[in-house]
Parts: sequence; structure tokens; C-alpha cells
Amino acid sequence: MHKLTELFKLLRIHQWHKNTFVLLGFFVLGDYDNYDLLFKALVATVAFSLASSSVYIFNDCCDIEADRNHPLKKNRPLAIGTIQAKPAIFLAIILCLTSLIISFYIGIIALVIISLYLLNNVAYSLFLKKYPIIDVFQIGFGFMLRIFTGTVGIGIYISEWMILTGFMLSLLMGFSKRFIELSNNPTPQNHRKVLQEYSLETLKFFMIIMASAIIVTYSLYTLSPRSIELHGTTNLIYTTPLVIFGIFRFLYLVLFHQSGEDPSSQIFKDKQLVVTVILWALTYALIIS
Repeated sequence: MHKLTELFKLLRIHQWHKNTFVLLGFFVLGDYDNYDLLFKALVATVAFSLASSSVYIFNDCCDIEADRNHPLKKNRPLAIGTIQAKPAIFLAIILCLTSLIISFYIGIIALVIISLYLLNNVAYSLFLKKYPIIDVFQIGFGFMLRIFTGTVGIGIYISEWMILTGFMLSLLMGFSKRFIELSNNPTPQNHRKVLQEYSLETLKFFMIIMASAIIVTYSLYTLSPRSIELHGTTNLIYTTPLVIFGIFRFLYLVLFHQSGEDPSSQIFKDKQLVVTVILWALTYALIIS
């Protein structure tokens, strides 16, 4: 049982919620009776989850020494030594190949997108994470690829404004993660050297810009001609207050509580954010149905 627990930790299954971005395209499309499309979206989510776990393992192998200096990451299986690097790398390869096989089943476009995600993360783990701003944009690019997998990868079109909203949201979470890392650790540069290139004020400034951009791009999505034509309504604009409240609540948690090592997890841990997301989803689905 202990080995199984350590394996789950290595795979970071608790972070698979990030791959719900793959389902965004199916949800905003509103064609909920299309079970074939739903099946493809779910399979794409599984493929991306396996790919992300292989990436997590590879990244942990690259950061073993740095993780041992981190107050929380020092308990990861590779850092603490409960799982050795060689079998972990072998598992990562198996997960990677399985993900590519599944994505090939979905379609060649999905295969290309997930392959690009894997290559992007290898580049991030090896050298791109050393460069400020680029490191967060790489994280954002990963979320963009999740959205593309669940849209063009399975034959769904959604507005470019929604794609931009997802990208801005990922940048907000990325800069928030750096803000929390810098706030909560006395010597953050010991486990992530790029943090010495940031300051709390700079990161706060970036977060405010991203939060503003999310509100603007989402509002434009609800009023874009293509969205109105697709859903046959202009009422999606009335979901904007929920988005604004969710963004403000997220900023409040990050800036005043510095809660959680992974800000994206706060969406699923904070009761007010959970209720806000549920209300947004229900309101959105009712409007387009």
C-alpha cells in the first residue's frame, strides 16, 4: 500500500484536474447530446493526463537535488528516495508512449498537439525554466495545448476569445505560483533559481494585468459575433459577473493568504471558488441550452 501511495505521488494524480482544460471545448460548444464527441473529449483527457504524468516524472528526475532543499517538495518520492530514478524514467517512457498511441487513435492532429506538449515540457525542464517570464509562458503554452487538444484535436471550433481567456488564466496561475513560492520560502532561489529574477511587486503587477485581461477577453467572447451565431443568444454576457467574482476571490487568496503551493488547486479547495465555478457552469449551460 505504501508503494502504491508513493506511485500516485510520483504520477501527481492530484494535479490531473488541470487536464479538465481539455474538456473546455466540449462544454462551451454546448452540443451535450453528441456522445461520440464527448467520448473523444474524455479519451483526449486521459491521453493528456498520461502525458502530463510522464512530464512530471521527467521534471522530478531533473530537479531531485533542488527538490531536496524545498520544504514541501523534499517529500516527493524521487527526492526522498522511496522510488529510484531509473524505474521512474522507464515508467515515464511507458506513459509517454501510451499517451501517444491513444492520441493517434483520436486523430493525427491530437497526436501532433500532445507531441508538441511533451517536447515543450522537455525543453522547459532542461533549460527554459531558467529564464524569467519565459518560464511562466511555457506553463501557459501547456494549458493552451490542452485547450487545442479538446477543440481542433477532436474537431471542435470555439471562439478565439475563449482560447485567449484560457491562456490568460493559465498565465495568471503561473505568475501566482511564482508569487507564492517567493512569499513562502526564505531562500526560494535554492530550489528554483529563476525566482531570484522576480520580485513580489513585479509578480503582483503581472497578476493584475492577467486578471484584467481575463475579464476583457471573456467579455469579448460572450459578445463576439461567432459566439452569438453559434449559440443563438447574447445572454452569455450575464455570466461575466461570476467570472469577475471568481478572479477577485482567486487574487484575494493568493495576495493576502499566499495559500497553497499550487494556486490552481485553490479552485477546487476554496468553497467560494467551487460554488462560483459551479454557478458559472450551470448558468452558462442553461443559457446556451
